[in-house]
Amino acid sequence: MIRLIQIFIPIFLISLTLSQASEPKLVINEFATINDSGIQDEDGDFSDWIELHNFGTDSINLKDLSLTDNRKKLTKWQFPSMEIKGGEFLVIFMSGKNRFKPNTSINRNSENNNHIIHANFSLKGNSEYLGLVDSDGKSIIDEYSPKYPNQKKDITFGVLPNQNLVESENRSRGFMMPTPGTTNTESIKNEVKTVKLSENRGWHDQGFKLKLSTKTKNAVIRYTLDGSIPSQGNGKVYKDPIEIKKTTVIRTTAFKNGYKASNPTTRTFLFLNDIINQSPDGLPPENFPFTWGENKVDYGMDQRIVNDPRFSKDLIKGFHSLPSFSLVINLDDLFDSKRGIYANAEWDGREAERPCSIELIHHDNQKGFQVDCGIRIRGGFSRRSSNPKHSFRLFFRDTYGPSKLNYPLFGKKGSKKFDNIDLRTFQNYSWHIGDPERTIFLRDQFNRDLQLAMKQPAARGEFCHLFINGHYWGVYNTCERIKASFGESYLGGKKENYDSIKKGRTYLKDRNMSVGVMANDGNLDAWERLWNIANQGLKSNESYFKMLGKNADGTKNTEYECLLDVDNLIDYMLVIFYGGNYDAPVSAWGQNFGPNNWYGIRHRKKSDGFRFFIWDAEHTFRDVREDRTGPFPAGNNYSTSNPQWIWQQCLENEEFRIRVGDRIQKHFYNNGVLTPSSVINRFRARTKEIEMSVVCESARWGDSRYTPSGGKSSSDRAPRNRDDDWIHEINRLLNEYFPVRSEIVLSQLYRHGVIPDIAAPTFTINKSRTEVSLRISNGKLFVSSDGTDPRQVNGTPSTTSKEFESKETIIKMNKSIHARSFHKGEWSALVEIKK
Repeated sequence: MIRLIQIFIPIFLISLTLSQASEPKLVINEFATINDSGIQDEDGDFSDWIELHNFGTDSINLKDLSLTDNRKKLTKWQFPSMEIKGGEFLVIFMSGKNRFKPNTSINRNSENNNHIIHANFSLKGNSEYLGLVDSDGKSIIDEYSPKYPNQKKDITFGVLPNQNLVESENRSRGFMMPTPGTTNTESIKNEVKTVKLSENRGWHDQGFKLKLSTKTKNAVIRYTLDGSIPSQGNGKVYKDPIEIKKTTVIRTTAFKNGYKASNPTTRTFLFLNDIINQSPDGLPPENFPFTWGENKVDYGMDQRIVNDPRFSKDLIKGFHSLPSFSLVINLDDLFDSKRGIYANAEWDGREAERPCSIELIHHDNQKGFQVDCGIRIRGGFSRRSSNPKHSFRLFFRDTYGPSKLNYPLFGKKGSKKFDNIDLRTFQNYSWHIGDPERTIFLRDQFNRDLQLAMKQPAARGEFCHLFINGHYWGVYNTCERIKASFGESYLGGKKENYDSIKKGRTYLKDRNMSVGVMANDGNLDAWERLWNIANQGLKSNESYFKMLGKNADGTKNTEYECLLDVDNLIDYMLVIFYGGNYDAPVSAWGQNFGPNNWYGIRHRKKSDGFRFFIWDAEHTFRDVREDRTGPFPAGNNYSTSNPQWIWQQCLENEEFRIRVGDRIQKHFYNNGVLTPSSVINRFRARTKEIEMSVVCESARWGDSRYTPSGGKSSSDRAPRNRDDDWIHEINRLLNEYFPVRSEIVLSQLYRHGVIPDIAAPTFTINKSRTEVSLRISNGKLFVSSDGTDPRQVNGTPSTTSKEFESKETIIKMNKSIHARSFHKGEWSALVEIKK
C-alpha cells in the first residue's frame, strides 16, 4: 500500500529530448526522489526509487547497463545479470546500499519480477541529471537532460500515459501520483482544498447536524465513521448534513479527477451520556472485533460502577477532570491477527508502526490539537497477551503529517516540541494486570516528580483519558522520552550531538537476561570510557576528578573530558533508594546481577557529563524497610554496566562521599524534597489530580482481572474501585510509608559512610529575610557568601570563607550562603541557604 502525504503540486509538464535508440526498448518510466511515505525497501526504509519499463515485446538482459546522475560518469552503477521481460516494470531502489537479492520479493515491486535491487547512489530532490546507459558505457538509452525539475515529496516524475514510447524525441513528462510496478497516471493539476466541518471537536451535550464543505468546486467529499481514511473506493459520499447524536469519529477527504485529494480531516465528538453506557454487556461496540488475535479482550463500562450512588456523580466529574486524547485509526491496524499491533503487542520497531490520528481535547475552552502520526505499542511486561490494556508510543514524522508535535503538552516549563511521546498505562500495579491490591496509578510518575523537584532534568508527565475510535480506553499517563531530542529541548545544543543510552533489550524467554547496554541515539563510546575509568578504581582524586574533567585539586582542566554529572548521579540514586526501587537501575528480579529501566544522556561537545533519568519506576513504595543501597554485582562487566555500579565505584572516593552527604543534607532536611512533609504534600497534590478519574478507570477496567475474554464479570465479584481499593493503598503510603521512610533511608545510607558524624549547622531566617541565624552544637562554623564551598578539596577552609566559634552566629542575608561545621578534623555536610 502506498501512503501519501497530501501537498500542493502545481501543473508541471516537460518535454525532454532523448537520444535516438531503436534497441533496447527501455525507458525510465517514473522515479521518486523524496519518498517519505510510499514504498519501503526490505529494511523498512523509504528509499528513493526508479522504475524502468520495457515497452517492447522481447526480454532484455540488463547486464552492464548503467544508471547515473553524472553526465561525466556514465557507468556510476551497473546492473547485474538479470532480465526484464517485454511489457514488464522493474523498480530499483536508489538507496546507496548497492545490493542485489535475486528471486526475493517484498511485495512492493512489480508483480512481474521477484528481485530486490539497490543502486550505489541516491537521487537528489533538487534538479539534477538522470540517465540510463547502454552496456557499451557510452550510448544513452534514456535520460532526463539537462536536468529534471525540483521534485516534490511523495510525488513522482516520469512519462505521462497514453504516448507512443517508440517516438522518443518528444515524450511528455510531468508530476504524477506514484504507481511503482504499473502504468503511470495522468499529470496532477492541483490539490483539492481541505474539507471544513461545521462543528468543533470535543465534548457535546446535544446532538447536531454536521455539515461538510470544500472550496474546490465540483469536488466529491467522502467520509468514514469507522476510523479508516476515505478514498475513492472507501467511505460514503457526502450529500446531506450528517446527524451526530452520540460519540462519533469522522474522517473526511475530498476528491476531484485530475487533482490530488485533500488532506484527510479527522474530528472526534464526545457525548458523556453515551460514553458511560458503552458496551454494558462487554460485547464489541460497532466496528470493533470480537477478538484481538491471542490478546485478552475487554470492552465496555461496568454498570455496577456507573450506577453505584457512591460513584455516579464523580464518574461524570472524572471525565472532565483530565484532558482526553482521541486515537482514530483503521481498527485492523490494531486488532487484526495478521497486521494489528494490539493483537501482536510483542512486535517492535518501525515495521510495527501504524498511521493514525491523535487529538487532544480539553473539557474547557483550552486549545488542543489534531495531528496525523505513527503509533506503536510500548513497554516490556505490559506487552503480554494476558494484558488487555496496552501502552502506546506516538511518533511525529513528515511521513504522516508534521515532523514534530508543536504544543506545550507539559505546561510552561516543559518543551513545546516533540519528536515522540508515550501514552503509558500502569502495568505491574494495576487493575487490568499485575498486583491490583497495590494499585495507585502514581508510582512511576511520582518518582519522576521527585527527580524533577530536585531541580534535575526528568521526564515530565501528566494524566489523561484515552479514547480509541470513540470507545473509552481508560486513564493513561503522558510521558516524555529520554532521547537526543529531549537533551536538545532541556539541556541545549543539537540533538545530533547527544548520546542517549539505556539498558539493552531482554530476551523474551528469559527477561532477566540482558543483551547489554544500547544507544538510542549517538553511540556508546563515551559511556564505555566512563565505565573503563570507573572499573580501574576511583579512590584517588587524580582518577576521580579526571572522570569529571578536572585536576586532582578539583579545578577544571580543559584537556580532560567530563564524563559524569556527579550531582545528577547522586540525586538520581537518592530517588532510587527512597522508593526502594526493585527494578532500576539494578533489578532484584534477576538477583541483582542485571540492570533494568535506566536511561542516560550526554552531549558529546559540551562539558557536561552523563545524566541519568528515573524510568518505569513501578516497583517502588512497597516494603517501608526495603534497602536497595547495595552493593550489587550488576556492572562488574561492561554488558551489565549501569548508573548504580558507577555510584558504587565512586564510593571509594572521599570527595564523592562528602558530596553525597551534601546532597543528602539538601534533600532530607530543612523541607527538602525527600523530607516527610514535602513528599506527603507533593503526593497529595497528585492524588487529587486523579481522584475523580480513578472512578472512570474502575468502570472500564476494574473487573478485568477476573473477566473472561469477551464479556463482563459475574455479579458476585465486584469490580475494583476507588473507595474499596485505591484509597486503602493511598492511605497506607500517607500514614505508614512516607512519614518514616526518610529516616529509614538515612540509616541505610549512614552504613555506607556518606553521612558525617558532625551535625550540620541549623538556621533560621528573620521575617524580613535580611538576617540568618546559624547554630552549631560543636566546633567551629565556616561560612562563605560568594557561592563557594567553605571547604576546599584538600580539607582545609577556603580562603574566602569566614570562621566563627560561637554556638550561634547572626549574619546578614546574602543571595546565597554556604555553611559547614568543623570539629576534631571532620567537616559536616554543606548547608545551602538562598534568600
